[in-house]
Amino acid sequence: MEKMSGKLKEIEEYMTPKERIMGLIARKQLDRIPVFPFVTAAAAQVLHLGYDEYAKKPELFIKAQIEAQKLFGYDAITSIPDLCVEAQGFGAKIIYPKNNAAYPDPYNPILKSADDYKNFDKLFNWDKATRMKNQLRAIETFKEKIPDLLVGGFTIGPLGLISRLRNINELIRDFVHNKDKLHEALDIVTEIQIEYVEKQIEAGAQVIMVPVVLAERELMSKEMWEELDAPYQQRIAKFVKKKRGLYCVHTCGRGPYFDLLIKWLRPILIQNAFLPDGCTTEEEMLEKYGKKLIFLGFLSVSLLAWASPSEVIAECKRQLETFGKAPAGYFLGASCEYPPYAPLYNAMAVVKAARTYGANYKTGEGPKPEYISGGN
Repeated sequence: MEKMSGKLKEIEEYMTPKERIMGLIARKQLDRIPVFPFVTAAAAQVLHLGYDEYAKKPELFIKAQIEAQKLFGYDAITSIPDLCVEAQGFGAKIIYPKNNAAYPDPYNPILKSADDYKNFDKLFNWDKATRMKNQLRAIETFKEKIPDLLVGGFTIGPLGLISRLRNINELIRDFVHNKDKLHEALDIVTEIQIEYVEKQIEAGAQVIMVPVVLAERELMSKEMWEELDAPYQQRIAKFVKKKRGLYCVHTCGRGPYFDLLIKWLRPILIQNAFLPDGCTTEEEMLEKYGKKLIFLGFLSVSLLAWASPSEVIAECKRQLETFGKAPAGYFLGASCEYPPYAPLYNAMAVVKAARTYGANYKTGEGPKPEYISGGN
């Protein structure tokens, strides 16, 4: 390749975030590659909030997310403050630390024995599901106040929810010794989550993200995932597509089963932190799955937390060079939630990289950055 001399400049944007993402899916020429550092709880920093305030007060959560998106200029926004939104609707007591994400009380699980599975539907009450209703309110507000964004919804998935209501060690035993009872509960919770997804789509969500974190080599065998999780996740995926939503999945463990996720769920986009099962290099992942999935991010959260902005920009450039020509498309961003304690200047660095090294992007061809002669 002929070496270019000169200094890169940031692109002059002419597309809205919604146009950019839909253009990516439609494989059109874009002003730049879409970007999302996945700033969730870290947005609390923008308003100098403790994470307890951020998680408990929907008006502050909404304001923090809108201010962060406007400040950094990334192309998506989250509607969830943490992963315990749905658990509260089933009666879980949620702990709200000042300096970290919320979590269910580990000493008082809602499902105390496998026999409680049969009464799972009686645990849920929409009138008391305050946090789920707050998420619907957030989606409605984002749609109204930031109309140029595709608004994203979220559900934690059937087994993901149950893992927050049952002692994890007991749940693992249930995988073997109480399968029938667990299947009964999974059937019930799937229907409730489908109703929740429908409410989010009606509120204005055009994208639904689901963490399918159990479909990973370090957590479940392929056979067990196909038996216990896949059929229920598939029902949610099919419903999202029936409602003409964009169905996306998140995985953050080692060795995710891309082959099974495609077989069962057919997501349009996947966010992953590690190489998929059966792949040993990024190039192999790109060769094997680059025609079937849009990759969202691969930026290490450790990098975002501890590296300098110049190091973050250099890694973004490397990833754009590696994944930018993916046949299905590429979406620059974090591999998981932006760490709540991480400095926000690295979120700025990710967006800056998209605006320079990701300029003039086209699926299958990659970005074509502009140069100013005479620079360094």
